Amino acid sequence: MSIKILEQHIADKIAAGEVIERPLSVVKELLENSLDAGASLIEITIKDGGSTLIRVKDNGCGMNADDLAIAFERHATSKIGEFNDLFRLHTFGFRGEALPSIGAVAQVEMISAQKGSTLGHKITVASGVYGPLEAVGAASGTIVEVKNLFYNIPARRKFLKSNSYEAGLIGELVSKYALIHCDVRFKLTIGKQTTIDTENFSTTEERIAYLWGDSLQKHIVTIEQNEFMVNHFVRAWLIKEDVTRNNRSQEVFFINGRLIKSAELSRILEESYYTLLSKGRFPLAVVSLQLPGEELDINIHPAKLEVKINNLERIHQQLVEIFKDALWEASISKNAFLLEDSRILANASLTQKKQSDNVPADTILPNKIQASLPIQETKTTEKPLPTQQSLNFDLPNPLTGPLHLKEPTVVFAADKHLPTKQEASFSKKTDMTAKSSTDLTAAMQREENSPAKKTAKIKDIDALSLLGQLNQSFIIAQNSEGLFIIDQHTCHERILYEKFMQQENDKNIMVENLLIPVNVTVTPEQEGILIEHIVTLRDLGFVLENFGERSYLIRGLPLGLTQEDDPAGLLMDLVNDLSQAKQITPAVIKEKIVTTAACKSAVKARWPLSEVEMMTLLHDLSQVENAHTCPHGRPIIYKLSMRDLYAIFKRGAYPYD
Repeated sequence: MSIKILEQHIADKIAAGEVIERPLSVVKELLENSLDAGASLIEITIKDGGSTLIRVKDNGCGMNADDLAIAFERHATSKIGEFNDLFRLHTFGFRGEALPSIGAVAQVEMISAQKGSTLGHKITVASGVYGPLEAVGAASGTIVEVKNLFYNIPARRKFLKSNSYEAGLIGELVSKYALIHCDVRFKLTIGKQTTIDTENFSTTEERIAYLWGDSLQKHIVTIEQNEFMVNHFVRAWLIKEDVTRNNRSQEVFFINGRLIKSAELSRILEESYYTLLSKGRFPLAVVSLQLPGEELDINIHPAKLEVKINNLERIHQQLVEIFKDALWEASISKNAFLLEDSRILANASLTQKKQSDNVPADTILPNKIQASLPIQETKTTEKPLPTQQSLNFDLPNPLTGPLHLKEPTVVFAADKHLPTKQEASFSKKTDMTAKSSTDLTAAMQREENSPAKKTAKIKDIDALSLLGQLNQSFIIAQNSEGLFIIDQHTCHERILYEKFMQQENDKNIMVENLLIPVNVTVTPEQEGILIEHIVTLRDLGFVLENFGERSYLIRGLPLGLTQEDDPAGLLMDLVNDLSQAKQITPAVIKEKIVTTAACKSAVKARWPLSEVEMMTLLHDLSQVENAHTCPHGRPIIYKLSMRDLYAIFKRGAYPYD
């Protein structure tokens, strides 16, 4: 095989492919050029997701004829003169690759005029071929039109996604730059509709509310410019832990005004929220750092999306402390301490309750656990069922239905005494009639003859004897083989999931209209995904209505999700999931909806359950196809066998195997 030099037009297209991946790449390069030019107004217009037209107009300093003539030459730049200038940069563009790369894969026209001049110049480039430089009348600033992106590279063009998706990415980029460049008015027009215009918003707080939703404004924690080390500055706008997302798309970082991606900064941010957020949830934040150029390497990515920070460990802990302190101070009012008088009243009330229960003050245990312990001569009273406000079981929901047994409910009398081995398995009471002696004898025989096993089989679950509830989170049960700990949330989640899936396999998801529509403001990227899947979402029960600029009303939800406390957050989590899924089909969306419905509708941890409700869960769990894991793969049951207990307490071999 012989080595040869590539023809220039082929080399240009290959080089362009590293810098220009999609329409978003073009907009990013042109937008940053406009910021470098000192523009106070940047207007961006796109058609067909940017594949047909990208037009960027600014009122920056502009270029003269000589500069414009060589602007599309490879490595032509006004930003650096020697290598060490790379470490003294205060501009966005510097490599001289953006414009020639765009010109190699599209048809480009640029008009530019310097400030104070009414005469400008125009140049055209197509597939790297230059047209003549022409004098034209023009206002101060620069206009760049990029048409038919990748028209000469069909293979690259076919990899572009839908127009709405590509437009959403561009809108997301513009909105993020708009968050901290508050001295610049950004205007984005998609087709004939203006989707972003920051003219009336002059602060980051106002722009967060405008671009991410008005409801966030009250949750913003602002960190004013802080010099935490010499020539090291940080500004930040953190959203309180009340509002979270299921991905990191709204963790926004800038270094020296440049939008970047940084796993290290994400770790710093999330460490600051540690203990405030549950697993799998991520914060919303805008963080802007000003660092000395000599501590940065911004030349490690062709599109300059990543920046390497030298000695990041030196600033890591300082940033964590700054962010954590700000979040803590903001949370004081939410977690306000009780006044002294209130504490006295609360303590008096607790003391009175302890005395009335005739239980020593230092031995108070959760009610459900106390019920499983031997109590001397205490009067047993019937416990009322929880109200609808505290539990979802009896809500008249056509999809989930009330949670109850169709047969007489069997409840172990745990509030009287510890059971014997025989009682633990079979001595149960019912609110109507007891099981027949024939059924009881047959059940005892089955249990005595059953072999030892490591996990509970589905058919065995219904025969477990209830002991109680541990910390209002776990159901404790037993049989002759050992102790069983059941996660009440994952248990109920699996029951509902299989019930929902069975119903939805037989018919379309039913819609329940909300009494009061919920308004949600989406980011441009989320809107692109939403539009792409709007028909499928509608068919699956989400009734959405456009309500203005990136604003939608949720008028209806799939039946089973109407009890959701945060419909807007639910929809945005679903949209974020759709953005990350590799293959999006109605079946995939349906699966996500059903899984979410089951999770949201299921009982939660720290949720008190009556004996009837716990036995109902065990009975229903015995009917499902998979009683071992929830739809997310988390375990439902943990078994601690008698053999295990004998080993733990060093009692030798279990004698009844």
